[in-house]
Amino acid sequence: MHSEQPAPDDESRAALSLSGIPETLLWTLYFRAQEAAHPHAVLQDPLAVELVERIDYPFRERLGRGVRRAQWQGLRARTFDDQIRSFQAAHLGGTVVALGEGLETQFWRVDDGRVRWVGVDLPEAQQVRRRYLPVNERHLHVDGSALDDAWMANVDPAAGVLITAQGLLMYLPRPDVHALLTRCARRFPGAGMVFDGVPRWTSAVTSQQSAKPRSRMQAPPMPWSMDDREASALRALPGVAEISRLHPPRGRGPAYAVVLPLVERVPVLRSQILSIWAARFA
Repeated sequence: MHSEQPAPDDESRAALSLSGIPETLLWTLYFRAQEAAHPHAVLQDPLAVELVERIDYPFRERLGRGVRRAQWQGLRARTFDDQIRSFQAAHLGGTVVALGEGLETQFWRVDDGRVRWVGVDLPEAQQVRRRYLPVNERHLHVDGSALDDAWMANVDPAAGVLITAQGLLMYLPRPDVHALLTRCARRFPGAGMVFDGVPRWTSAVTSQQSAKPRSRMQAPPMPWSMDDREASALRALPGVAEISRLHPPRGRGPAYAVVLPLVERVPVLRSQILSIWAARFA
């Protein structure tokens, strides 16, 4: 159990009403919790399981079952976790900045007792975090857009900085993604950044979807896509020293123990799936 978690009250039991991009914070939470509840889970995340049980939201009706999607979400989260743990080992007391943090429970999965954490998200998302998640003095919540440089004033770079953007950049226009990386590189030289991106076909499909309300949640438009060609464009940005693709760990079953590792290493195939990347600033 999480001793710092506030006691349930009428507000914490209230149903959530979110739509569009803010609703995706429940999407990723739900599938991560599904995977964490599996007897052979690839991700240990008891807090996510607890949150899904506490939050009054029609998860199954809006998001479906998605067993395969749940394991992929677990492997995706583990890839980010592994990068943060490596950063913590090399930078004791360093700062992790989680852009678009949503209802990610990563802090409690990787906390080494020293890391400083800055979570940046829009006010409606931060309101949900404050309602449901535990409080920790080393975890600072900053209300605002990742594109607003105001959050940078809350980051102490003295012990090192790692910026994460999980499930965020694909919702931004390409010029905004490039500008964000450029500004981060200028403000935090020597820092790192971990982010993910969807393939071009996903960007095209989501951008052409009907805006008509549906009983099941549909992915919001994702104007920015990421592949090897876009990686080359990011490497050319001022202050960006390196862009490298990260490979998720092996999962269970043929799809994630055999097929995914193979696809990740074949250029023509890996360009068709969501990818995770690490940037290093000069």
